[in-house]
Amino acid sequence: MTPLLPGIQGPVDVRALPEAELPRLCEELRDDIINICGRVGGHLGASLGAVELVVALHRVFHSPQDAILFDVGHQAYAHKLLTGRRDRMNSLRQAGGIAPFLDPRESPHDPLAAGHACTAVSAGLGMLEGWRLQGRKSHVVAVVGDGALTGGLTFEGLNNAGGSPLPLVVVLNDNQMSISANVGAIPALLRTREARGFFEGLGFTYLGPVDGHALEPLIAALREARASSRPVVVHALTQKGRGFPPAEADTQTRGHAMGPYEWRDGKLVRSRGGQRTFSEAFAAALEDAMARDERVVAVTPAMLEGSALVDLKLRYPDRVYDVGIAEQHAVTFCAGLAAVGLRPVCAIYSTFLQRAYDQVIHDVCLPGLSVVFAVDRAGLVGADGATHQGTYDVSSLRALPGLSIMAPVVGEDMAPMLATALEAQGATVIRFPRGTLPAVPSELSPGEAPIQGARWLLRAEAPRLTLVTLGPLGLAALAAARAEPGWSVLDARSVSPLDAPALLEAAACGNVVVAEEGTTRGGLGSAVLELYAVHRRSPRVRLMGMPDTFVPHGDARVQRAELGLDAEGLRRVGRELLEAGR
Repeated sequence: MTPLLPGIQGPVDVRALPEAELPRLCEELRDDIINICGRVGGHLGASLGAVELVVALHRVFHSPQDAILFDVGHQAYAHKLLTGRRDRMNSLRQAGGIAPFLDPRESPHDPLAAGHACTAVSAGLGMLEGWRLQGRKSHVVAVVGDGALTGGLTFEGLNNAGGSPLPLVVVLNDNQMSISANVGAIPALLRTREARGFFEGLGFTYLGPVDGHALEPLIAALREARASSRPVVVHALTQKGRGFPPAEADTQTRGHAMGPYEWRDGKLVRSRGGQRTFSEAFAAALEDAMARDERVVAVTPAMLEGSALVDLKLRYPDRVYDVGIAEQHAVTFCAGLAAVGLRPVCAIYSTFLQRAYDQVIHDVCLPGLSVVFAVDRAGLVGADGATHQGTYDVSSLRALPGLSIMAPVVGEDMAPMLATALEAQGATVIRFPRGTLPAVPSELSPGEAPIQGARWLLRAEAPRLTLVTLGPLGLAALAAARAEPGWSVLDARSVSPLDAPALLEAAACGNVVVAEEGTTRGGLGSAVLELYAVHRRSPRVRLMGMPDTFVPHGDARVQRAELGLDAEGLRRVGRELLEAGR
């Protein structure tokens, strides 16, 4: 039997297929997704669960004339395969390859970039209103996972859309999961008869619930929604990880991000494991802190797995809180905990903390509350790309009064930093990267709490140049400086407050290179230059960091080398600075 997928170059080909062929198309899509993720890794579970939904959408709606917005790209691999990208899908999440999420620069079938949840309803309503003003009559579909219904932005959009006369179609992909099982009242309500009343009370016509894996009723519901002249919710019940036994058996995440792996003769025969990560080191330090002090609690916005808190949740089920995809709520919830004497630790990714910036300022820093932010995925993140690069946390946070920012070089720094943060008055950020833990070099002594000031990793007797770094870049600086006479390495450890005496000593040699894995606009380098200006010091300074552009997906190690944020790059810049000063 001739495969169908090679003949699908776009949605028009999906609409041209006989109805009886659609189930076979879905089987081929699942096989492709499983094979692709086995080779290059990726967000497997959600895309497997949305295969029939994507086929039905492209059967009924006419992309790109009609806009289909997926809330994040986790569920959209079948969409990519059906919209002319199949021949490049083996480059998924690789440098120069297919994007991990949705990107209009990649395809006209991706109306808007989307790498964070809860945006589709608001953006879809905006597009529909914009087209109305331009006299264009097209359809807009917002495909929203039920996990996004734990986020406030989705409700802001639903409130606006339900009170609007515009025929926005919201497809609710209800699999009872975000990364892990959903939490809170709304996901539970969706599986009851009250779901209809909930959406109708918001002003939507409600269609469903419909089996999201049964093409005939699903297509019928979408056709009815397309014909409506008012806002509609199509409620589809799906199974995350459907069609891949290891994902279906994974009760924690349903194969959210499996691979690379080998799938042979119906068995998962090899899964590539990894070394201990910075996230796991922080979780271990947090577990010890919780064992010592019952006031310490942990909060995360739907990131138990990513922040390595699953085992901690099992040990302390009443002191570890998953609040759903609700970053703003997570931060202000921590403020409430701190206000009554607890010591909350908010485990959150750098780019997710961006979504709660006002809450950090207004609800935590302004009242001076003691909240610890464990800012994971700080710096380059690799395959997840531009939407998840931890570029801006230092520059956005260091100006906030009373907030301290620290960064470990190695995993052994985690426990003393956390202990210092938990004893501090006011908010503290501990930022650390995505990645495995490096070995501890002989020059580095992790020490004990409290953390006080910067740390010299290498101190030259006759200094000619100082490399000032933050976080694991200190190891690259050490490797660069060991063979260079007169080179010193200063681990800043803290961006706010700065260790002024140590940084002034660093300037005394006349040449300073400041390197950080974040934007140089407002980051550590800017802080150092501000300090030198105040003290009227004028060494020759070079700033190194992430560029003034959004860094795409790729291999983080390769990207560090390309940006000069490795030993060779630091050595090259240091030598250039010394040569320029002759």
